[in-house]
Amino acid sequence: MVATMSVAPTAASAPRMTGKGRGLRVLVGVHDGTLSGVNTYVEQVAAAAATAVDDVTLLVADDELASVLGGRLQGIRVVSLGMRPITTAQRRRERLSPGYAARRLDTALAAARPRIDHGFDAVHLNHPHLAATVRPLAERVFVAAWYHPHSVLGRATGTWRHSGGSFPRRAGLAVKGVLHYRNDVRGYRAADIVVTPTRILAEQLRRRGFDAVQCTPPVRLLGEPSEDGAKGRGPGDPYRLLLCCGDLGHPRKNVGLALDAVAILSGGGHAVELELVGGNVGAIQDRLDHLPGAVAVAVRGRLPAVEVHRRMRAADALLFPSLFEEWGYVAAEAALQGTPVVTLPVYPFTEMLEQPYGFRASGLGAAAYAGAIADALGSGAARSAVAEAAERRFGLSGAGRRLAAIWAGDGPAGGSARRD
Repeated sequence: MVATMSVAPTAASAPRMTGKGRGLRVLVGVHDGTLSGVNTYVEQVAAAAATAVDDVTLLVADDELASVLGGRLQGIRVVSLGMRPITTAQRRRERLSPGYAARRLDTALAAARPRIDHGFDAVHLNHPHLAATVRPLAERVFVAAWYHPHSVLGRATGTWRHSGGSFPRRAGLAVKGVLHYRNDVRGYRAADIVVTPTRILAEQLRRRGFDAVQCTPPVRLLGEPSEDGAKGRGPGDPYRLLLCCGDLGHPRKNVGLALDAVAILSGGGHAVELELVGGNVGAIQDRLDHLPGAVAVAVRGRLPAVEVHRRMRAADALLFPSLFEEWGYVAAEAALQGTPVVTLPVYPFTEMLEQPYGFRASGLGAAAYAGAIADALGSGAARSAVAEAAERRFGLSGAGRRLAAIWAGDGPAGGSARRD
């Protein structure tokens, strides 16, 4: 069964654009229900599309998910593929085999296709490997690209470098990375346009013969931005810093470097309140135990997104010391709350962030990162100015206009992609 939940636009919806994009019929998908940036992206694309396009349909994996997303997305028709709840054995197999996960989703989409509306002007997919399956539903197919660099060697070595752990685990993850790359290539060849989060990835894909266009992924706020966080605080009050990630001990997240930088920062005689949100705190407990007394640490564990956003609004800066991200959603979310973000000078932050909402270290060491934190804390930009600048870059309305132009054929990409 394919369950459909249709949610009518309300007066609280973001203002719609006028012009060519408004009359489009757009299909967005597929949200598979897992906690991942890929699913965050497809939900946010649908929300952005609803600000600019009159007819938006979002495909999701199952009926329960259709009910949840239909309740929080305005002006969007949510359609379920009717997939059965995944078993423990299937979940284990999906983790081991990207091909199995792709086939499972592709089979469900193919089975549901006769019951999904046809005649869409555009389909926008977060899973590129579904491009051929949705081709009969729409005039043009757009797929999202994420990983940079786009190459077998780049995917394998990048996964190996950033995964950590022992040889068998790292080797297995590197193989999975190559399998994901193969799925991506299959989807890029079957699509009309590849949509990337950064210019550098779009340029690389164009050099490889694919039609590609850059469009900054949209982000939707949960809650309202606060007023200037420094209001009512004296010059001697502690700095309030926030760091959040799913796994605080993951090598790629590089939390240890941030702790070293905070220790350096506190050496200037200013007290620091550091709040950590995420799991696996035991992996960094020894580092926490050796922080200077001027650093007060609060460990919160994993929290719902709404609560994380509330804590972002209370922080003076968000620390995001990752060595690599496909896209830094948490950085965009903090910036939209008016909270500046401090990163390393690595992909994608060299292109994604700029002042007043982003501060990059001059190098990869703790001293350079401490200097960037100090720059963010001393910038003097009001939270409202930070939020307004971030809204222009990441907000739903702007992204909706840009996406509608791409779907309507007004974007910079065009022609036929290489299929070899």
